[in-house]
Amino acid sequence: MNKFYSFLLAVAISSTAFGQCVSDFDFGEESFGVSPDPSLGENFVSGVVGQEYMDVIHILIPNFASDVDESYPPSLPIDSINLIEVVMTDIVTNVVYTPEELGLMVVCNNNGDSPNPCMFIGGLQYCASIQGTPTIPGMYKIDLLVLGWLTIFEPFSAEFEYADFSLNIQCDLIESIATTDSDSDLGTLGSIDVTLADGVVATSFSWTDADGTVVGTEEDLTDVSPGTYTLTLIADDCTSVFENNVVIDSASVCTLTADYVIEGGGIDVTVSGAEGVATFSWTDTDGITISSNEDLTDVVDGEYSLLITDEADCTFELLGLSVVKVESLNASMKWSVVPNPTSASFSIQRDVINDTQLRVLDVSGRVILNESLLTNQMWSVNDWKEGVYFIQLVGKFGTTTRRLVVQH
Repeated sequence: MNKFYSFLLAVAISSTAFGQCVSDFDFGEESFGVSPDPSLGENFVSGVVGQEYMDVIHILIPNFASDVDESYPPSLPIDSINLIEVVMTDIVTNVVYTPEELGLMVVCNNNGDSPNPCMFIGGLQYCASIQGTPTIPGMYKIDLLVLGWLTIFEPFSAEFEYADFSLNIQCDLIESIATTDSDSDLGTLGSIDVTLADGVVATSFSWTDADGTVVGTEEDLTDVSPGTYTLTLIADDCTSVFENNVVIDSASVCTLTADYVIEGGGIDVTVSGAEGVATFSWTDTDGITISSNEDLTDVVDGEYSLLITDEADCTFELLGLSVVKVESLNASMKWSVVPNPTSASFSIQRDVINDTQLRVLDVSGRVILNESLLTNQMWSVNDWKEGVYFIQLVGKFGTTTRRLVVQH
């Protein structure tokens, strides 16, 4: 498969708090790109069964096919790409699932550029997310089926499959993992101490190094050299994989450091002194990994921590970074839908409204109304079926949602 089509397929899916993703990734001077990028070893962050999950992919669609493959004519435009199917395969059992069968769903955001939210136009940036509450643990290979639309005299499409993404869904088996670093000056090796969650009885432990070699089969890993280690744990008929446990040489001279700025509902990180390419692991207050990007964007209010690791196994941590989104008219929680329930019409009750979009979704997630919000405006529900609807106010700093019950 050539590079161009590999790109078309890779950009169809992905870090992040719940809600619709925002297309704001900095691709620099690149004419196309995807983040996370599987060619750099990046993948979806891990999820936990029974806990809410979301990861986002940011995509920059090129204008012309020649931007990514010189074999195409310079004037051959990319009209659009369209994600049509996502298949998730358990790499151990080879059982194939749809995202919905795993408690997940794919949510595309094409900024309203097409009625189909998973249709992305050439030359623009978009995003998509996998989100939900995972129900079945496993290591999943993700295959993306995409139609790329091009034009030579007339539009034509090509269907391809791309399979370089993976997703690790864990059971909630571990309370904590604590690492003790080695020290070459003192001649000591490192260790990794595991504390199982209450009530968990493990039947198997397997520790592997970065090369996939088994280096331990006990609960704790002792007397190990600097490196990155993965634990595969089996308990209660559940197999979970806990990655990126890093042991470093504390005697080594590390210059890795980072500064940060918290603004607009995210954290902008600047790294310096890294040996090679740095990797990032953002966690929330529950210790759940929520992003592998350098910067943290589109998150809810709360405290977050970042572990940065470079290729020399040097690490740097930023702990307890508090994000409080700018309180604005766009994202204020001080609004209501009245009357509720309603049989004829409803309005939005607020003191002031400014630069806000009103969006209404039915229980299937279909958008039935999307327009600018005006003061003292009423919306008729006479043509709506009875049931529950979701009223959203969408603005620069976020989206908030209320339920509306229609009863005729």
